[in-house]
Amino acid sequence: MADLKDGSNHSRNEPSDAASLESLTQRLSGRRPIVELLLLSAPTVAQMASYTLMQFADRWMLARVGDLEAAAAGTSGITYFCVIGFGFGVLLLVNTLVSQSFGRSELGSTGRYLWQGMWFGVAFGVATLVLWPVAEPMFAVMGHEPRMVRLEAQYMRVVALAGWAKLAAVAMSQFLLGLHRPGIVFAGTLVGILANVFFNWLLIYGNWGFPALGVAGAAWGTNAAVACELLIMGLYVWRAEFARVHATLDWRPRWPMLRTLLRVGLPAGFQLVCDIAAWMIFMNVIVASFGTAALSANSFAFSYMHLCFMPAIGVGNAVTALVGKYIGMGRPDLSARRAHLGFVVCAIYMVLAGIVLWMFRYELLGIFSQDPQVLRIGSTIMFFVAIYQIFDAMFVVYVGALRGAGDTLVPAVVQAVLVWTIVVFGGAFLAWRAPEYGVAGPWTLATVFGALLGLFLLWRFVRGQWRSIRLHHDQPQSAISNVSDQSAKLSVLTEASS
Repeated sequence: MADLKDGSNHSRNEPSDAASLESLTQRLSGRRPIVELLLLSAPTVAQMASYTLMQFADRWMLARVGDLEAAAAGTSGITYFCVIGFGFGVLLLVNTLVSQSFGRSELGSTGRYLWQGMWFGVAFGVATLVLWPVAEPMFAVMGHEPRMVRLEAQYMRVVALAGWAKLAAVAMSQFLLGLHRPGIVFAGTLVGILANVFFNWLLIYGNWGFPALGVAGAAWGTNAAVACELLIMGLYVWRAEFARVHATLDWRPRWPMLRTLLRVGLPAGFQLVCDIAAWMIFMNVIVASFGTAALSANSFAFSYMHLCFMPAIGVGNAVTALVGKYIGMGRPDLSARRAHLGFVVCAIYMVLAGIVLWMFRYELLGIFSQDPQVLRIGSTIMFFVAIYQIFDAMFVVYVGALRGAGDTLVPAVVQAVLVWTIVVFGGAFLAWRAPEYGVAGPWTLATVFGALLGLFLLWRFVRGQWRSIRLHHDQPQSAISNVSDQSAKLSVLTEASS
């Protein structure tokens, strides 16, 4: 307990101090590594699954108004996410910076990194309002019919009004994950889901005297859900005691810290946008070139792929937080062990998911369609989706581990080159020059891409260059964040382990 009695300083710990801090944390929690990983992952997995449920609720409730309305909200939402996804990718690095500061016991820095993320998120979200005047022309260029274009533009314009709030909520959720408080994130998400369904019920259908707004009502329901999610997390983060320890009321922009966030976050944002755009082209152009049945089958198979992928993302986010924390404590050896443990857990889940997808492919596809051609093409795609799962597990865990260390630039460049070379250009070439292979041609290349990317990230992590990365900032600690009293620091460690 000498590290509690020694004083006043929250500068970066030496390895011996870090080991002492780790020992104290382990005594307080009494957890084995697998329990630590699962307890951090479980609420995060539930949070990621909840986003899928929210999207499903929107589509289902709008489908009662009309198929066109449901389709318009879906395409508009995906398109807007392609834009805002860049900011989302940048803000994932708030988790890294906060978890490393937490591991170093620089508790005041955690709140200041939160605010740098909030400032970036708000600014980027407001910037997306430039889509207002170009929304209709943008969807018209895609060749959609005029009525659908109007509905898509209507949905996007309303959702864009709360883009800043959504990104602020992302920054806050990553802050809480970095402090190992995923339960608060899940609570906010759960309230958001319930609010989304309730406000959809009011505003889509016009219940309780509210106007029936249809597609616009669904967009306003989404905005209300985002506001509720942000409010729940904010009430926790800005509590007086929590704010005193973590400096969450220190809202001032701090350029050295913001530069650090952007230095490691911009490549992650680029990586996410490149990946989303490539897969959209793969789905909506390359696979669609084989006909409506192929497009439908691919969409249904992707729904299951997405469902399997969300829990894996939750494990990846937990690995980011654990790697960052142990790096901050001066224990990169423990960071590596937690990353490999995360892969084992994720791989077991994804292999089992792949087996289920293959064994029950006809039954799963039959939930969406009974068209024999759709089922035939879909069964082919499900074969590749099942194989893809193991490499997806490798990708999710090791990109999360590298992100926890701040290693984002090289993975982003390699992923962008591979996905566009193999999935987009390679897939388009096969669809054009060898159409006799059908969807199996492009999907073979997509699976090769997944294997190469997963193996590259594993190789890069094992190689260990991330161990030499230092994410420094030049901002001195102020009096408000120097929690030198023993009880405050002990309470923080106890809360983190609960």
